[in-house]
Amino acid sequence: MDIIETIAQIKSQLKEIELQEETNQKEQAKINQRIVDLEKELQQQNQQRNQLDREALKLYTRAEELRPKLDKLERIANLSKEFLELHTECQDNQDLLNTLYSSVSNISGENRKPVVTDIYIDKPESPPSDRANSQPKDNSNYADYSISIDDIKKALPNAEKIYQQLVAGYLEEYKTYQNYIIDGLDLVWYAVAFIAFGRSSYRKMSFKYHPDLDGSEMAMQLINTAWSISQNFLGDSDEEDTML
Repeated sequence: MDIIETIAQIKSQLKEIELQEETNQKEQAKINQRIVDLEKELQQQNQQRNQLDREALKLYTRAEELRPKLDKLERIANLSKEFLELHTECQDNQDLLNTLYSSVSNISGENRKPVVTDIYIDKPESPPSDRANSQPKDNSNYADYSISIDDIKKALPNAEKIYQQLVAGYLEEYKTYQNYIIDGLDLVWYAVAFIAFGRSSYRKMSFKYHPDLDGSEMAMQLINTAWSISQNFLGDSDEEDTML
């Protein structure tokens, strides 16, 4: 083999090596790019995992907050069901009815369908000036107007007895709103408040809880239902007084 052939072979080998190196570099570049892409994807996956961990923690915390509330609501529902069942079972036994309402409402006295004669015969009459003095303060602003149970009892000494009788007489309405309390008063206490303080208190509460102002549909329904109960009660009272 002469030198010319040797040179040609070496050049051919070098050319082949260059092609292999170029191919190798391309493969390395692909692999390096793939590594970069995988690292970027891994970073994104880690970020997503951290986000999911934060969301999972929030969901867990929220669930832990809701579970006690659910437990209480379930207990309330069960107690409400038992109360209605006991009320039905005790209809023929006045003593048991008295005990039932005394336990639920923490009040004393007889419990029966509203008999207005008994209520108003033993209710001490208050002079108009005393009744005016016992009105809750509203500071000329309906939003600040409020009535407490103490205000009601001050204006109406037998308020608890009226409350008890109204619960018995309007059990379905009481059941509908029994878990809805506004400013510390339930449906029947508002009815007793309107009995004690009259139309002006109803008007102020209607403005305060009107859905177009700062109130809600549910609050307005409760106020209107309480007013209706109070007027039915007072109407029955007038009839009984006439009969007497």
